[in-house]
This record gives sequence, structure tokens and C-alpha cells, in this order.
Amino acid sequence: MANPVYSIKDTGRNSASTADVRNMASNMLTSMTSVTTGTIAVTDDTNTDVSFTQPADTIIRNLIAIPAGNIVTGGSSGNDVDFSLGTAAGGGQIIATEAILDYGGSAVTWTANAPLYIIQNSHGHGANAFVGTGTTAGVVGGPATSEAIVIASTLYSAAARTLHARLTPIGADLATAATTVTFLVEFLHLGSTPDQ
Repeated sequence: MANPVYSIKDTGRNSASTADVRNMASNMLTSMTSVTTGTIAVTDDTNTDVSFTQPADTIIRNLIAIPAGNIVTGGSSGNDVDFSLGTAAGGGQIIATEAILDYGGSAVTWTANAPLYIIQNSHGHGANAFVGTGTTAGVVGGPATSEAIVIASTLYSAAARTLHARLTPIGADLATAATTVTFLVEFLHLGSTPDQ
């Protein structure tokens, strides 16, 4: 096993050498896991929890949530779907409770099979980052309004640990749910990489 140091040469046109970047990329190791919730109840303030294991010496690179069916809020002020991620059940140690469907004057819809990158490239994001069209940033079918996702503590863990994700409708019952959400989690391994 080696932990290589890379020399990325400049091509002379203020860009990295393609061969050097490919060499580095071939030594980056990632792994993934997935977990699917039970059926999400439409009932206000009902938590839907899942947990997954983060391997030792990794950082969370991406956390993607994908609903199997539409999820629609009640449509009145304060009707949201909250998300949190913690090292303890129901905790928000990594991502404090934030509305991924945030009331914006009417019901908010998260369309079936629309992936939300809650963590993307080891970063959170600003409010309303999930909305998109075919020509704008975001995801077609993502909720039109959402709160900012702020990473509250390190995504790195030296030891394997169990992480807990929670979805909670608040303010009123959901108009539409009775579906599941699958979380895809990608980890970047920071330790030694195998020789090529």
C-alpha cells in the first residue's frame, strides 16, 4: 500500500496535465452504501429514521435522497419536511434540523425519483438549491423552496461510526406521502491507496 504524492504539471496553458489528473483519479477510492426508509407517514411530527455506517478514515462525499413517490407538504404557513443528520439517533450533530421542503407560500412538492444532493462534494449549500429546470442549476422535480444545508461538524471520521438521518413533516399532515426515501451515501477514503 502506498500513499502517493502527486505532481500535477501545468500544460503551459494554465491547465492541469490530463495524464497527471487521470493518474491521481485512478488512486482515489470511494465506496457507497444505501439505506431506504420505511413508509413515510403523512402524519405531522412523525419521525422517519434510518441509520448507516460510515467506514473508518473516510469523509462523506455525497448524501443523496431519492423518494420513490411524490412527497407534498400541506400548503399552509409552517408546513415543511425537515431533515437532520447526527451521530446520535434524532441528533443534528452533523446537519442540524433544516427544511428540505420549506413552505414558500403554497404546498411544496418533491417529485418521485428526483435526487436531492443534501451533501454534495463534501459541502452543504444555500437555500432553494434543489429547484431547477432543464436549463438551470438544481434538480428537475426538486422542491421549489428549501432552507440552507449547513454542515455543523466534520464529515471525516477516523473510526467507523453509525450516522442517523431523520425526516419529519412539521406544521400539518403531508398532503401526499405514503412512500419511501432511499439515501445513497458516498464516502471518500483518505488513507492509503493501493499501488497501480
